[in-house]
Amino acid sequence: MKKFKITSKLLGILLLTGLFACGDGSAEIESKGKVRVSATDAAVDARNVNSVNLSVSEVRATANGESRTVATFSSPKEFNLMAYQNGETYFLGEGDIEAGSYSDLRFILSGASDSYVEMKDGSRKDLIIENATTTGYQISGAFDVAANSTTNLVADIDLRKAIVAEANNTSEASFRLRSNGRVVVEDLSGEIKGTVEGEANSSHQLVVYAYQKGTFSASEEAEPGEGRTRYEGSINSAIVAEDGSYTLAFMEEGDYEIVVASYSNIDDDEDLEFQGRVESELMIDGSLFNTISVTSNSTVTANILLK
Repeated sequence: MKKFKITSKLLGILLLTGLFACGDGSAEIESKGKVRVSATDAAVDARNVNSVNLSVSEVRATANGESRTVATFSSPKEFNLMAYQNGETYFLGEGDIEAGSYSDLRFILSGASDSYVEMKDGSRKDLIIENATTTGYQISGAFDVAANSTTNLVADIDLRKAIVAEANNTSEASFRLRSNGRVVVEDLSGEIKGTVEGEANSSHQLVVYAYQKGTFSASEEAEPGEGRTRYEGSINSAIVAEDGSYTLAFMEEGDYEIVVASYSNIDDDEDLEFQGRVESELMIDGSLFNTISVTSNSTVTANILLK
């Protein structure tokens, strides 16, 4: 009888231990959320560039300085970033990571020569990306991952600002990809779209830039220094299509002001030269506005009237 009581106690302890162990496992599972990552571009290509090609072998996210893997690919994901504009995206992959707050995404590139720039004449140029195959190409932007839910992220790599010609001591030109993209939570973003109306020289290319309210400075229109571009402070940009339409996708909630600039091929090469800012007004629902307010999961139709 005494032996039976001891065995019962031991059995009870084992059962309790098993329950706690199961509880720990459940807590670990519940503390993770799914992250889906896509890439897009807001390019304004004023160079003789046909495509900007990336080869991504892994996607990571950073939390409190710790790098966590979102997805790895048995074969690298290869794509032309310039092919995804005006709200179009390239889906990279998805994975489960610990719930919490994150500060950026990192694209780990498959090899130093696997990502490149293709010129319009068919030639290839090196694309220099710092830490491409180690800590990875950084796209900054805070986002939260909630347990047992899906977070849809878009890595907006604005090639207009990100890609710059690289000065070197060889005859072969190359380009550098700067880490100045932004991570956007797709479900917390909206878009601005509309048409540009008014007298504009048909030989010119018009570009619409979006700035956070009160941040635009005319000094950004001056000749940029080496490794920089005009309109550095803009959040997003879009080329005005032949029919006058434009789309500024993946805009985070907030108030924005719009700047329109004109570019033209004045020296008969394949580059477009900056001509200047075009004075304009915003028309929303029949009324004139100075700024545009964007909320999540919404589309604001703002027609731009050139003066």
